Amino acid sequence: MAIPDVVAKVLYTLFLAVFCSGFVFLFAHEFHRVWIDKRLYIGRFEFLETGEAKATEAKVFARQISNHHQSFKRMLQQEHQRRESANQSEPASPSGTSTPLPDSTFWNGNFDALLSSANDLSSVELTVQGVNIKELLSWLRDRVSTPNELTGVVEKNANGVLAVANWTRGPLRTAGQHVDGRTLDVAGQPDVERAAFHVACGLIWAQLAGNDEALSKVPRAEFCAWAEAWTYYIDLRERSATLTGLSADSLESVKKLRAFLGRQVAGSTRLAEVYLLRADLLDLLPAEQKTQEDLIQAQNDRLQYVMMARKPTEPEKSGVALTARAATPDKYEVMAQVRPALRMQGDRVSDTLPESWQQHLKSGQDSGFPVSRATGSLFIRKPDGQTTYLTAFAVAPRVIMTVGDHVPPLMLDHPEPQPLTGETWRFTFDDDGDNPKQTHLVTHVIFARHDTSSTAPRTIALLELAEHDTQRHPPVTLEWNPESVKSHVDQYVYVIGYPSEGSNLPKNFLRPLLGNTYDVRRLMPGRVVSLTPSQEPRPSLVRALRSDVSTTVGVAGAPLVDLRDDKVVVGLHFAGEWKENQGKFALALSMADLLATLPEFAIQRIKPGTIQDTPPMVTPLGDSSQSQ
Repeated sequence: MAIPDVVAKVLYTLFLAVFCSGFVFLFAHEFHRVWIDKRLYIGRFEFLETGEAKATEAKVFARQISNHHQSFKRMLQQEHQRRESANQSEPASPSGTSTPLPDSTFWNGNFDALLSSANDLSSVELTVQGVNIKELLSWLRDRVSTPNELTGVVEKNANGVLAVANWTRGPLRTAGQHVDGRTLDVAGQPDVERAAFHVACGLIWAQLAGNDEALSKVPRAEFCAWAEAWTYYIDLRERSATLTGLSADSLESVKKLRAFLGRQVAGSTRLAEVYLLRADLLDLLPAEQKTQEDLIQAQNDRLQYVMMARKPTEPEKSGVALTARAATPDKYEVMAQVRPALRMQGDRVSDTLPESWQQHLKSGQDSGFPVSRATGSLFIRKPDGQTTYLTAFAVAPRVIMTVGDHVPPLMLDHPEPQPLTGETWRFTFDDDGDNPKQTHLVTHVIFARHDTSSTAPRTIALLELAEHDTQRHPPVTLEWNPESVKSHVDQYVYVIGYPSEGSNLPKNFLRPLLGNTYDVRRLMPGRVVSLTPSQEPRPSLVRALRSDVSTTVGVAGAPLVDLRDDKVVVGLHFAGEWKENQGKFALALSMADLLATLPEFAIQRIKPGTIQDTPPMVTPLGDSSQSQ
């Protein structure tokens, strides 16, 4: 035999050996896929464009589904980690009540990744000695066991894109699961990319809802509508954090997304995250583009989110905390927990910080809230034996500020300080205003005004104490710049005061807010939702900051503090109002505006050497319905 023939036979034998080994490996791999492998794969999709098959587009569509599934899963993981880091868990409060905030259970990751299909013989046109291997494997799959794959058909025409995906091992109600998720149809999408996203999102919904009864009650289309809006929001949030911020087009997108979510809310969505997303989107808009109604709606959305998305119980932990759960807590109880009144000892909060306020109050809790050391309870004993409680705070040595509601009429707007006679006014810096260890006599009314002739009353009283330890209780710093007042809108604030039981608030709200302990120092956090506009040409008009702080009777005269600089008092709390289905709102006079109305001798007692730019104008201002 010639040498070339021997070489050819050897090469042919080697080729057959390699081919057979590879063939055996592929058959073994296929056997593993069908019988053993439980992982989820993206299988083959057919793509038809106006009736014509497109092989390349089919492969691209399958790849897009896999990419969207992987991307959305990663985004959920990252958001879960972000929320957990922003809401470090703390032990339950001594009262035994828990705060039903679900942020730490946003998602638990219990669904499989969608893997790209490994090469197998089912996708190869291969014929060996007249036997079509692809057809043989397809026949065996149909009659033996199909692998865990997502396959389907896509049709693109002038009206949009229609896709029907089949998950061969998806959930079935007949198998004891909560949804039928083996067929996922997507219609009405404007382009192939969005159709692929909705197929991927529908698969995630089926993966989660199959074991989550609450999520199964949310239609797949509604879940995916939220998912699409949420992914847009994540992108906008990241762009807003850059140096350039959001463009005009991006800001318009924010408004359109909020309007879209509004339609979902109007449809009585059961998806709690819809409410949170609508509130979060508002944070991306600049302050001048937010209305008072927008801010109130955002606060209500966050409240609704808390009520719907409480932490899951043990049987529910197989799912996610995106949806409405059973046994929704009482609305008033949730309002009291979301907008709390936290007991203090000195300049620290002694109650456990609610999860929703940990990050906002953490710095103050670590270093102390300095305004607290200057704040105390003022109690006025009338000749008839009755006692009225207010809150007041030191603004200068031996000088405290409060509201002027209870100052005797003859002492109002007096051009010089007047000694208090006929009534006993005492003040304490102690935490317990009802049983103080030390009190200070109020000797004079330095200046007082109580004007209720319009919707934003000027009500202020500067009182002189007989003694004052300024080392233990240093006076606060006041905001004097009227140009800075607008900057407090939409910012987190707090009021420190001594809330009491007497109030026209619903008992179901007051009980969880204060428990059975009244007239003690508390920190009440919230957010400013509006500012009454200045009415030119009356620049001395005292504007009012409206916040959703849970104040009650006894807090009138308390300082309002912006959390961004908790050493400066920006407002004087004077009244409150209850809005059914919205909760409590507090009203505080802008400190800068209020100071501008004081006569020169009063200004000198607060800050000697201060020269006012313009003389104060006596302008009638509103009326207050209740001092809370």
